[in-house]
Amino acid sequence: MRTVMGREVLDTLDELVDPRWSAVLAIDIQNDFCSPQGHFARYGKDVARMAPAVSRMVEFVGRAQSLGMRTIFMRQASLPDARMDSPAWLRFKTRDGKAPDYTIPGTWGWQFVDGLNVRDSDWVVEKFRPDSFIGTHLDHILRTQGIQTVILCGTTTEGCVESTVRSASYHDYYTVVVSDAVASPNAELHEGSLRFFRARYPTHTADEVLAAVTQAQSQVQSTASSQAQSQAQSQAARSASAT
Repeated sequence: MRTVMGREVLDTLDELVDPRWSAVLAIDIQNDFCSPQGHFARYGKDVARMAPAVSRMVEFVGRAQSLGMRTIFMRQASLPDARMDSPAWLRFKTRDGKAPDYTIPGTWGWQFVDGLNVRDSDWVVEKFRPDSFIGTHLDHILRTQGIQTVILCGTTTEGCVESTVRSASYHDYYTVVVSDAVASPNAELHEGSLRFFRARYPTHTADEVLAAVTQAQSQVQSTASSQAQSQAQSQAARSASAT
């Protein structure tokens, strides 16, 4: 913790990812983006290069859940017949030659990849644009749950991940990027976004983030134990003086 302009600011990684005020944001880890049989792959995108990072996303989310981390799953959607797409957005979606009808709700491509498990206590937030805050109730969820830090992983690095990283920061959340659990079919754009993240935000591997979560939990438990012991000693002293 450090003080800036008279205000306390979370600073170290274990402070930032303390589960008391942080949440994992898993962005668009869906079949159409990540699977060799998905929409991106059918239109020639190099989905195979994403496979190691997608596996790491699934592992990271599972380990974070096992540590009791609050987890929010963002899910990209496109309504049938372009019912959520303006002409300008249709141009954007088809700029690289792919069809605009990916992640249609209820389809296999819209579903999360195998191994990614949503618990009853988790949130799933549907979105129609790369920025997870636009047109969704994500901000409301975060604020009502007392979340100060979002820990981001998912796809694609230069698209929905970067859009959400920027927006989370601009919505006044501490922002942590899991560097080896973000992915893109385009290596150059992926690396460009990682350079941007590292220049502006705490950017760490999955193992580093999870180790910091565990450290924060241990510190909380240690503090609680010390306080309980101190209270017991004080009570014992008061009882002794009363006799």
